[in-house]
Amino acid sequence: MTDQKQIQTLPPLEELKPSTPLSPRTGEPTRPVVAWIGAGAAYLAVACVMGVYALHWWQAAHPDSYAGSARLIQWVAPDPGKWLSLTLEGVLAAASVLAAGAVGVAGFQAWNGWKWSRWAGLIGLVLMGGYAAVTSNWAFVAVGLALVTAVVAFLPPMRRYFERWSKVRAERPAGYRRPAWIFYGRLPRFR
Repeated sequence: MTDQKQIQTLPPLEELKPSTPLSPRTGEPTRPVVAWIGAGAAYLAVACVMGVYALHWWQAAHPDSYAGSARLIQWVAPDPGKWLSLTLEGVLAAASVLAAGAVGVAGFQAWNGWKWSRWAGLIGLVLMGGYAAVTSNWAFVAVGLALVTAVVAFLPPMRRYFERWSKVRAERPAGYRRPAWIFYGRLPRFR
């Protein structure tokens, strides 16, 4: 007989790395710097809306400055304390909640990696512009911050961040498998 043939084998495979790099601290995709900027701008815009609304309330509480407390009040010129002035206060409160809520949700959901937050940022920008139109010039600071939030969500690093999150969310963990046998009571080694 001749030489025995050796079995051909392939070299060992290198350890597979996950396709999406995850943070070892959080187990989530690492956030780019622009995600921090967008979320920070959104939260600052919400704080600015709160400040503008508080300033409006301070001016509206004093009869001398009520007429100039907001543009909407100047345009309609209601009598203080009447039903129309109370209705306009409700409109301004609702506008504050809508504008701040839309921008805050857009910033928070962009931070969490949801792609739809791009469009929420644009809607928040429009609502913030409407809020600034009916309140005061101070609200334009919030419009600028909402613009930063909306623009940052469309930048290429955020696009890659959203794609990483969609890959992470697409992976399903292995389901629970009930064990074949469960021992009840004290373990034999402790008897």
